[in-house]
Amino acid sequence: MLLLVTTGMRNKELRQLELDDIRWRAEELVLCRTKGNRDRIVPLLAEAGAALAEYVLHARPLTNDRRIFLSLVPPTRALAYSSTVSRIVRTRLQRAGIPITRGGAHLLRHSLATRLVQAQRPIKEVADLLGHQQIDTTSIYVKVAVTQLSGVALPFPGGES
Repeated sequence: MLLLVTTGMRNKELRQLELDDIRWRAEELVLCRTKGNRDRIVPLLAEAGAALAEYVLHARPLTNDRRIFLSLVPPTRALAYSSTVSRIVRTRLQRAGIPITRGGAHLLRHSLATRLVQAQRPIKEVADLLGHQQIDTTSIYVKVAVTQLSGVALPFPGGES
């Protein structure tokens, strides 16, 4: 969940993540074959990196499979369905007392984007992190910052300043 929250990666990107996609020294992850068939690099923040290292070293089942996240229930295999990750996210959110009626992993992606916009990060930066090729795709997250936008709006030409 920490990776989803801090990187904005999609459910499928998380499930496809392989051991070789982790660049420990550079503190980044290479997301391969993302939506739009492009690779992208996302930062691996210290807390998420520590949790990932703990999982890989101590909790991940021993297997030749290169995928990072595997089923803990035999037979050990890569997570094949988005519903598995979404169910884990929903369960964890509900245990934390966060009521949700629908959604799953995508909620965390949307939450990150919303927080970045509220922190006044440039929309291009948010788009790049999320892997959006078009800024228009990212614009859905801007609507949450209407009050912030009013603070940077230019006066209407011919109107009072």
